[in-house]
Amino acid sequence: MKTNYLLPTVFSKIGWFLFVPSLILGIYYLFGNDAVINIGGSSAIALFDGITETEVLSTTYNDSWTDEILIITTTLSMLFIGFSREKEEDECIANIRMNSLVWSIMVSSMVLIAATLLIFGVPYLTFMTIYMFCVLLLFIIKYKFALYMFRKDNVA
Repeated sequence: MKTNYLLPTVFSKIGWFLFVPSLILGIYYLFGNDAVINIGGSSAIALFDGITETEVLSTTYNDSWTDEILIITTTLSMLFIGFSREKEEDECIANIRMNSLVWSIMVSSMVLIAATLLIFGVPYLTFMTIYMFCVLLLFIIKYKFALYMFRKDNVA
């Protein structure tokens, strides 16, 4: 089966190398003292500046690039992990990959619906920050687990 969308195998290692520190720093940045991590300030054009303001396309000052760098690094690393070729890529692995992707979209959609009904206010904003990574993270977990179980069953 021809899969043009997959990256070379080496991208999986690069992805894991980037994912672990970006996940740790992201959790610390989201829930810890983010004043310690400060990569530099920037001026940017924001579509909506702030939670309560309704001003569109305003100029805002962000005191750190950390959140943007962590979001980009975490997203790229998960894309590298999830969409890099296996050493032996065949139709069965492609089927496992597709089933895992569909499963992750369905589960993350159910989580989003439940959270929308049960979480309100600023905690919902925190949830949505975490939810950005939900589909990719669930896909990687389900895919790697299904691949492990497939290989374990075929070795015996």
